Amino acid sequence: MNPNSPSRQPGRQAGARQAKPTQPASRAPAKQTTPPKNTPTPGKTAGARQASPKQPAPTSSQAGAQGAPQSPSLLSIFIDLGTRFQRFLKDATAVALLAFSLMTLLALLAPEVAGGVLLRFWSAMLHGWFGYGGFLVVLFGAAGGLILLRRQASAPSALPPAGQSIHAAPAFDLGVPWGHLFALELASFALLALLSNLGGNDLGRVQIGLDGGRIGWGLAEILRTVLSPLGLDNILLQGLINGSACLVLTIYGLGINRSLVQRIEKALGIARPQVVLPAEEPVVSISGEPDSTASVAGKAARRREPLPAEFRKRFRLGQPPADETSGPPPPRSERLPPLELLVSEQGSRPDERTINLTAGQIEKSLAEFGIPAKVIGFRVGPTVTQYAVEPGFMEKPAASDEEEAQRLKVRVAQIANLRRDLALALSAERLRIEAPVPGRPYVGIEVPNSRSSVVRLRPILETDSFYKISSPLAIALGRDVSGQPVMADLARMPHLLIAGTTGSGKSVCIAALTTCLVMNNTPQDLRLVMIDPKMVELVRFNGLPHLFGKVETNVERIMGVLHWVVAEMDRRYKLLEELHARNLEAYNRKVQRRKGVEPLPHIVVMIDELADLMMTAPEQTEQSIVRLAQMARATGIHLVVATQRPSTDVVTGLIKANFPARIAFAVASGVDSRVILDSTGAETLLGHGDMLFQAPDASSPLRAQGVLISDQEVEKVITFWQQSNPPGEATLPPWESMLAEEAVSADKDDLVIKAIQIVRDTQRASTSMLQRRLRVGYPRAARLIDELEELGVVGPSQGGGREREVLIGPEDEIPGMERKSAEDEDYEAEEE
Repeated sequence: MNPNSPSRQPGRQAGARQAKPTQPASRAPAKQTTPPKNTPTPGKTAGARQASPKQPAPTSSQAGAQGAPQSPSLLSIFIDLGTRFQRFLKDATAVALLAFSLMTLLALLAPEVAGGVLLRFWSAMLHGWFGYGGFLVVLFGAAGGLILLRRQASAPSALPPAGQSIHAAPAFDLGVPWGHLFALELASFALLALLSNLGGNDLGRVQIGLDGGRIGWGLAEILRTVLSPLGLDNILLQGLINGSACLVLTIYGLGINRSLVQRIEKALGIARPQVVLPAEEPVVSISGEPDSTASVAGKAARRREPLPAEFRKRFRLGQPPADETSGPPPPRSERLPPLELLVSEQGSRPDERTINLTAGQIEKSLAEFGIPAKVIGFRVGPTVTQYAVEPGFMEKPAASDEEEAQRLKVRVAQIANLRRDLALALSAERLRIEAPVPGRPYVGIEVPNSRSSVVRLRPILETDSFYKISSPLAIALGRDVSGQPVMADLARMPHLLIAGTTGSGKSVCIAALTTCLVMNNTPQDLRLVMIDPKMVELVRFNGLPHLFGKVETNVERIMGVLHWVVAEMDRRYKLLEELHARNLEAYNRKVQRRKGVEPLPHIVVMIDELADLMMTAPEQTEQSIVRLAQMARATGIHLVVATQRPSTDVVTGLIKANFPARIAFAVASGVDSRVILDSTGAETLLGHGDMLFQAPDASSPLRAQGVLISDQEVEKVITFWQQSNPPGEATLPPWESMLAEEAVSADKDDLVIKAIQIVRDTQRASTSMLQRRLRVGYPRAARLIDELEELGVVGPSQGGGREREVLIGPEDEIPGMERKSAEDEDYEAEEE
């Protein structure tokens, strides 16, 4: 029959139409056509079967016979159920393996206690065939169950996506390479042979279930048969061969061969050339929630994307600089606390692979934006790594044939403007670009480290650089982006302003500075004045012999403390004038030659929160701080002021102008950074001690990681000084007398004004009347009468107990009230 005959054409056309994928019901046409009456409906079924290329087109009679729907086979039903319940099948298998391992362990250890015919039979079989190696069955069964449970807990949903065949997924995937599984199996057989060698290949021991069992004895006999013609039938040599094979196969099967080789090469000092290959980038979830399927797929694609060869780097980590390595510390005075009271620093070695990948990614990202640049080096710090990027040249085409092409250097601003794009490419939380690095011919791109290091105080105090400062007010600030210690001299600053948001590290910085000062100065050389309106940060220093009194937390008393510091500055200037000394050091040198005169100690005033003082008493606070900042340097008085609100109403222009040394921790915006440093950059800091230090003699701020001091270290230092200086009689701070005088004068002004008002209204003046009306004692009333006489309110005493003459009329104004009203008028005039 001719296949091209007209009778075959309808069937073929029906098959072609049915071969197309079935569309959803929502996409079906609105108007459906009914088939002709003379056309049988089973013809559609025939067309559907004709879509298969292996089956011939059925005839019309066969189509009518096959029109009834057929039930699916039993095998397909089991496959569908097994795939859909794959998750529960894995769980059940894992639990069964663990239970089987536990029962096997009980059967091997105590078959009589375990009981049961099957367990006794199973135990006897394991002892007979494996000997001591029967415990390997327990080990492998438990390991398989744990692997199944672990992978099931971390696996996504087992149901395949819509449109995908449910038979495509494998039933079991342990995630372990088959080569490793075979290696572990061979290692088990080698162990059985080794156990048989250790038992002397005794068949009698094998019969009672000892050594490696029948399998181990058989493998040992095979090895002996192979080695006997070679004259190597020594049982010790056979055991050495079996033990070596077991060890090598176990190392390979567990996947620790590479790390072991690297450790051996590192111990032997063998350096192999490191080839930077595309590595898997760690997937970090900021919110802690699982990423969506699209994000996981995007990360996987980016992880598999290789880095081009021209951007691969092979930087090497050299030895730390000479200043970094701390040798034996210089000798310290016996009067000072030992450095063993402080915690030592535990540094972590950076990862060369991560550094090379990041450097290559920086070059690649800049090249994608059309900026030729090259990473020529790096500096690893505690928190960030600074990559040195050298700008390249760009070819400018000639405008005409007569002109030549020009090579133009890439502008620094072009690289600095790509900060956000580089942060996106490197997946960095915050990224800072120092363009350019002062004194260096490159641009510094500072990328956060994946693992931060803690900077401690003790290693910095042990360095030679700290002792080279040779100043009693030397302070340790932290470590810069290259890991070098950052130190400064408070006497040369001469004052320090610290600002940053809450939790950025200001209070920890003040505590570290205080600890550094008291570690190198005795109470006779240094005295501290601590002001803490927050009441919780600096109170742990109470009891320190260097401290004047206690940490002041009351705002009303703080104003009196600042007034005392100003008065102490004036007093010291008078002492310097008497001895014709320019500063405190010259005064102390001259005083040492004289008897009966004691040298003056340095005074450091610590203020933890300036914003609270400026909000409560802005005029008095600003006046005292500005006066101290302008004039207190020569007298040995220095200020360390911190604030969490770096705004212009707190850090005013006068305060800012007199604090050339500043430390900026992480702030919220670039406006706050400009208030502190006169430039942006502090808003890109990472917090937790990450800071920018603006030295008085530096053109740009220096990035560093601040020192961390713990409460235990502070307590140890305070305990040492308390034991070295036993507390004597409780001495009041020097500003107590001034605060008492101010309180008495304030009370005095109020009583005098009330007394004048009473005398003016009653036109009578006597001690007994003031005593009754003001409810004060006779001595105080008598002093009030004398003060009224000095003010010209009453006349002199007439004797005989007579009342004094009143010199003011009922309508006259009170002198004190007159003064206050004049001051109010002046204030109102200034406001207008």
